[in-house]
Amino acid sequence: MIITIPKGLVATAPGLLQKVTTKGNKSTYHWKTNYTISNYCILFNIGKYKLAKRMFTTVNGNKVPMEYYVLEENFSQAEKLMDLFEQSTRILEKYFGEYPWVKERIAACETPHLGMEHQTNIAYGNKYRYEKMGGKDFDWLLHHEYGHEWWANKVTNRDWAHMWIQEGICTFGDAMATRELAGEEAYLKRMQQTGRNTQNRYPVVRGEEVDSDSAYIGDIYGKGAFFMHTLRYIMGDDIFSPTLKKLATDPQYTYDNTVVTADVEKLFSGAYGNSLQPVFHLFLYTTDKLEIHVRQTGADKYLVRLLNMDMPLPIDIITDQGKQRLMVDKKGINVSSKTAIQIDPSMFYLKKVIME
Repeated sequence: MIITIPKGLVATAPGLLQKVTTKGNKSTYHWKTNYTISNYCILFNIGKYKLAKRMFTTVNGNKVPMEYYVLEENFSQAEKLMDLFEQSTRILEKYFGEYPWVKERIAACETPHLGMEHQTNIAYGNKYRYEKMGGKDFDWLLHHEYGHEWWANKVTNRDWAHMWIQEGICTFGDAMATRELAGEEAYLKRMQQTGRNTQNRYPVVRGEEVDSDSAYIGDIYGKGAFFMHTLRYIMGDDIFSPTLKKLATDPQYTYDNTVVTADVEKLFSGAYGNSLQPVFHLFLYTTDKLEIHVRQTGADKYLVRLLNMDMPLPIDIITDQGKQRLMVDKKGINVSSKTAIQIDPSMFYLKKVIME
């Protein structure tokens, strides 16, 4: 991108700055990226910027410039923001692998709008409104837009229909920041609220090809993230975490390649060792919740079974003996307890419990 602007202003764009030439009262900025880039990520910003810059060493030991183009009047805020940039980088690299654009730069640009994930030039407009998480400062907007460097820019869905892959898994990355900074209980509380906020008016995936207006519903963010939370519970961290990282790092899913929901399902099913297609179908292709039927069969006996899921699922059940993780299917399992039982108390599923 070659951008000519009035002298005294600065133009930022994706990739690396090649040169700046000034002639008379005009300056020309030449930016170039050597990576494949989505067309909606091709974006430049012009303003009275100052550049804050440091070097960052990635999880794989590569050194990459970290840059923040900040409005002149806010330059005193730059170092703190870059500290949070580093904090988010380390969290995202832990779960999703090395920063994707190590041959270019990690960069953000201050904007009047809230934010956007333009590749190597993310827009930041949260006005330094930090929150405390686990006693540490955290910027949710910076972390979310930055997470899109992995989920949108590196792993890209083939059609708007599968936008949950970009938005939902990126939002799950926000929850991983909560887990890292504030702990597992804070993460669980966050996901419980995410589950309560799910609208379920439309399926997350509404076909194989849809327009952007149809795709962009709130549930591609929250329900998409909650679905990853559900998969994490079903599979367990030992299987789920490396599988998610594989989705973010394996060449068949990244950079020049694009993905659809079926690709994600096939990957996670293969890692799990059993088909997860029924889970993907229920939670992504319908607005139904998991239906769990509980019938008391004796003074201290219960039959717990699934009504609308054709595979066994692990479910936490609290009895008078405490919490147990039990495999439940359509045939059902018998549970003994002298007190009323509780189903999925930590809320790993979007569910409907039918008591009889």
